[in-house]
Amino acid sequence: MINDRCDMFYSQRGVSLVSVSTWSIFLAACLLLSGCSEHAKETEWSGPAKIAVVVPHTGPLMEEGQMLQFGALMASQEAESRVADLNLEVVVYDSPCDSEGAVAAAKSLTTDVEVSAVIGYLCAETLRAVLPIYQDAHLALINPTVSAEYIRQGETRNLFSLLYGDSDQAAFLANYAKEGLGLNRVAILRDESAYGHLLSSSFNAEATRLGLELVANVTINSDQAEAARAVKSLKSTSPEGVFLAASPRAASLFLLERQRQHLGGVVLGPDQLADLDFYEMAGPAAEGLLVCQPILLETEDPKKSEFVRRFEQLYKRRPDWLAAAGYDAMRLALEVLNRSGPGRSAFLQSLRTISGPDTAFRGLSGPVFFREDGGSRRPFFVGTVQNGTLQAAKPPTVAFP
Repeated sequence: MINDRCDMFYSQRGVSLVSVSTWSIFLAACLLLSGCSEHAKETEWSGPAKIAVVVPHTGPLMEEGQMLQFGALMASQEAESRVADLNLEVVVYDSPCDSEGAVAAAKSLTTDVEVSAVIGYLCAETLRAVLPIYQDAHLALINPTVSAEYIRQGETRNLFSLLYGDSDQAAFLANYAKEGLGLNRVAILRDESAYGHLLSSSFNAEATRLGLELVANVTINSDQAEAARAVKSLKSTSPEGVFLAASPRAASLFLLERQRQHLGGVVLGPDQLADLDFYEMAGPAAEGLLVCQPILLETEDPKKSEFVRRFEQLYKRRPDWLAAAGYDAMRLALEVLNRSGPGRSAFLQSLRTISGPDTAFRGLSGPVFFREDGGSRRPFFVGTVQNGTLQAAKPPTVAFP
């Protein structure tokens, strides 16, 4: 959906203002990232080169899209302080979480031959709909936020996911239960969705590998009576921990019923449950919930604290993980572009070389590299709900194969 509002962005050299529409926002920027190799610094640029950022400007995910965009633009603005003779524009496209509108925007974007790479998309179905368009155009698509793994079926190494996959986070939480919390007896509460089945299967497989005893695997839907039955069934097995492979609605009903029936032990869940709307549904029953996270900004890590400080100074609001994901995605794109020079094929080939620990990109949360299917190998973290907010758990992470 096209938004006719116009915005003003400061240009790279501080000498002019650029007026643009929200359909495509041009932000001039220069780049010479610190820590680049001598070979990268000697790259000859014939530009111009563009990096496209695709986020919804309207609709229910507008605020999330804004956070992703802010993080990406902040990274490009910071690159301006290390000026080199590069000719780069960051182009922001409005693409709703609607497959038809997203496909139209993607087709428009790919006709611009100066676009070397794309960052964005918040919705799995939208991402799946546009991926063939970018594959045909030989454009690299860096996605910072979607964990659904089915979108990578038939992938031709054009999609690079900065976020872990759902099966990976479930396996990590089984590892965290064993190595981080010292649990021995665990249970799974799952709904009947494909998402619930994937999480449940992955957690179960890793728990078995680690020697954890799975004392129960109970199904649940969004029905209060069934939640009561599920909790009663779990109480009879006395688990030390319960993994929630369920939708936020079903998970909230479980937590409320767990509180009512005084079921003990810890509760672990996927990153879908790290949401203010979920905390409002569950209320105090969510207290102590442990959830997987791609990054924890609530730490004493100076690198993350400095990012938070600069973001708050620039945008007058606190960043969330989406802002951090957009920031890392743009930093990655600029690092690759500085090495490869402009052009889709050169960028794509250079990005594909980030395929192991020795070539990993150093993000805010640590090293990230990509597997053959476009999924990422990256650090995992755990947050815990305290007084309705998410804080770093103790321990915040454990080693994960």
